[in-house]
This record gives sequence, C-alpha cells and structure tokens, in this order.
Amino acid sequence: MIRMLLPLALLVTGLVAGTPARALAADGSYMGHSTYGSSGYSPGGMLYIEALPMDAEVRLDGVPIGLANDLQASLVDARAGMHQVSFSAPGYEAAAVLVPVVRDWTTRVRMTLLPAR
Repeated sequence: MIRMLLPLALLVTGLVAGTPARALAADGSYMGHSTYGSSGYSPGGMLYIEALPMDAEVRLDGVPIGLANDLQASLVDARAGMHQVSFSAPGYEAAAVLVPVVRDWTTRVRMTLLPAR
C-alpha cells in the first residue's frame, strides 16, 4: 500500500511545486478578486443602520445621511476605517458611536435613543 502511495505523493508534490505564483496588483488584488474579500473593487465597506425612534436623524461623520426610517433595510457605503455615526431626534437625548468599517464587509449599527429628561 505504501509503495503505491509514494509515486502518487511525488506526482502531487510535483504538480504543486510547478504551479506558477499569482501576480498581485499594487492594490492587493488578483484578476479583480481581493485577497481580503470577495469584490476587490470596493474602497470600503457598508453600514447597516437600525435606530429608534424611526424619525431619528442619522449622521455619518457629521454629514446627514437620512432618517432612521429611510435607512431601514438599506446599506450605506463607507470608506474603510473608523467613522462616527450620530443620532438625534426631538424629545430624545442625542447619541454617537464610533464604528469600524472593514473593506468588503457590512457592519451593523443598532441604536435606541433615550427620552430626554
């Protein structure tokens, strides 16, 4: 049994050793496929934002991106890195959170604002 497996092992080793190395582009992709994710074309990731109350205004790095109701079941594009997502609504205390965005990944952000005192 061992005698039969040895030639097969040498054949497999020879095939693997003879495989040409992949040439990576400067951005770390190979033929459009990222070595870190599936798309290779995205400069960032996505945010999936869920917030209550539904009329809360949502801001990404200080820029308004919509109301919580409008952002339900939708994705928000964001560059890779740390971002501040802030929430405010009349009659509620404002809140903000730092969120890491990873290239080719979706990060979920959930926020429930507390009523103002």
